[in-house]
Amino acid sequence: VGSEMCIRDRPKEVMRLLSDYQSIMVDAIFENRGTVDKFIGDAVMANFGTPKSYGNDAQNAFNCAVSMNQKLTNWNENRKLNGLPEIHHRIGIHFGACVVGNIGGEQRIEFAIIGDAVNVASRICDACKQFDTDFLIRSALAAHVYTDKNLELPTDYVGRGRSEKIALMKVY
Repeated sequence: VGSEMCIRDRPKEVMRLLSDYQSIMVDAIFENRGTVDKFIGDAVMANFGTPKSYGNDAQNAFNCAVSMNQKLTNWNENRKLNGLPEIHHRIGIHFGACVVGNIGGEQRIEFAIIGDAVNVASRICDACKQFDTDFLIRSALAAHVYTDKNLELPTDYVGRGRSEKIALMKVY
């Protein structure tokens, strides 16, 4: 989430902003049969197909991202009417094998999803900055989803800490 607010100047407003944003995004995730793994600052990590698959989990993830962007657009229209700045976000989608289960010890246990696919999804989200977009998917995902959205294949991307190229697609 991008905002022009400064946390030290308006912490209560920032907390409200994050709470509102997270609520809107979680609605989109649940509406598309996703699971919220965790919040990381102003980011939300969601997964699809865990702990139960609903069929085409790639389609559900894609539909969720489309819904997130629409919900953000609607929220921003309301924010503008109230004299508030627009909020921007980035979405990256990848799919692949992961390990899912409980991590932790006696004092704290957390259900988590880990693996290279999770790391690649994070790198894809980061790549939105480089490609001047708010929505990128791994191009292999396109074969698993139906969409009327425009897809554009930008150049291959090499993410931080990786050596192999990742073929990405911008979604409009």
